[in-house]
Amino acid sequence: MIKSTTQNRPTLVRRVILTLSAAAVLVWLVLMAFYYWQESGPQTVDARQRQRGEAVLMVLSQIKDPAQAQQAVALYTALFNSLYQRAGLPQRFLVQLTDRQEQPLFSSMPASELILSGESGDVVTGTLNGTRYQLFRGETSDWRLLLGEPAAPAGLLLARISSNLTVSVLIALPLFLLPVWFAVTRGLRPLRRLSDAIAARGPDDLTPLALDVTYAELTPLTHALDRLFSQLRARIAREHGFVQDAAHELRTPIAVIAAQAHVMQRAEDAQTRGEAATHLDAAIARMSHLIEQLLDLARIDASLMTTAPLLDVAQLLRQELANAAPAAMARQIELSLEAPDQLSLRLDPQALLSIVQNLLSNALRYTQDGGEVAVDLSEQQGKLRLAVADNGPGIAPAEQALVFERFYRVAGTDVAGSGLGLAIVTAAVARLRGAVRLERGLHGRGCSFIIEIPVG
Repeated sequence: MIKSTTQNRPTLVRRVILTLSAAAVLVWLVLMAFYYWQESGPQTVDARQRQRGEAVLMVLSQIKDPAQAQQAVALYTALFNSLYQRAGLPQRFLVQLTDRQEQPLFSSMPASELILSGESGDVVTGTLNGTRYQLFRGETSDWRLLLGEPAAPAGLLLARISSNLTVSVLIALPLFLLPVWFAVTRGLRPLRRLSDAIAARGPDDLTPLALDVTYAELTPLTHALDRLFSQLRARIAREHGFVQDAAHELRTPIAVIAAQAHVMQRAEDAQTRGEAATHLDAAIARMSHLIEQLLDLARIDASLMTTAPLLDVAQLLRQELANAAPAAMARQIELSLEAPDQLSLRLDPQALLSIVQNLLSNALRYTQDGGEVAVDLSEQQGKLRLAVADNGPGIAPAEQALVFERFYRVAGTDVAGSGLGLAIVTAAVARLRGAVRLERGLHGRGCSFIIEIPVG
């Protein structure tokens, strides 16, 4: 029993949710780094400390009484320390207040440790009792103030930033993911409908989908499927036609074989049996040739494209012309080749051999005794050019487009053939991504089949 592995595969919805969750974590980390840099940067700390000091100085500038000034500074000190305790910081905020004669009025530490000289408004870094402080010094017409902000430990600062951000991210993430999940799930419904429509089809149903696609992104997919169905319909139709034509073409030699075998069985004299044997041999040869061409065509249609070997095309042509020379000499046909000494290209040897053999066979078969067959090979503008021309009877313009069809034979010819030679050439040329065309042959008559194959 075969078990489906669909449940084990990652889904698009899950992938989107996980990606967005990872993005949220990344944003969280980036914000943590940004806020940490913002909170702990020297310029930020100095500006914050200066702002606090100037705020206290503004209040002190309105006070003339030392007791009131002392009370105001004590209140600010308690407020600052309360904020530090809430933030989890163990250090205390340091404050010192003196009059203009530097007589201490308020100090959260021994005065001798906190007196700071310098210009009013300065912020400097100092260390007191092992703790690093940002120290601000300011003064009014009556008072001098010193504020010391302890540097927050990196761990505590990160923990405080993390706790603040985590709450925000945890609240925002579901509000962000739920609409995305809903949109993705709803957006995939047309794809599910398309999948269901294809799954519900029978094995022989290759008609267009004819679905009302809502989203533009699915239109190329449905068009591609319709094109695929159209190509499959055309291929199946060609195969059905091919099988029917093959059966029809094989029927004639089989009938001849059966008839001549019957004649040989019933014949009473040697002459009749000899004639029947001759006809029987011819029918067997014709059927054998037809079957060989059918197999050749099937091999070309079914073969897989692989890396082609390096092939000397000129040498292959010379060999095939040498093989065809006896048949040409028997009918006094002049066979010539115009080709470079060597032309090495990466081509499918079986496909090229099918092209050469069938074009040569056709040219020799249809050219009259004493005629000419010329083969020309060259490489022009990144293409292999092969031309096989003759001065035979030629093909009428009305039939030139039809001769490449399977089992088509030119009307009025008495030359035996299966009508598959040029169909094999067409299939082999298509396999090599080339093109074939038919032009006028030698001396303004006959046929010239020109093959062009890209080799770049």
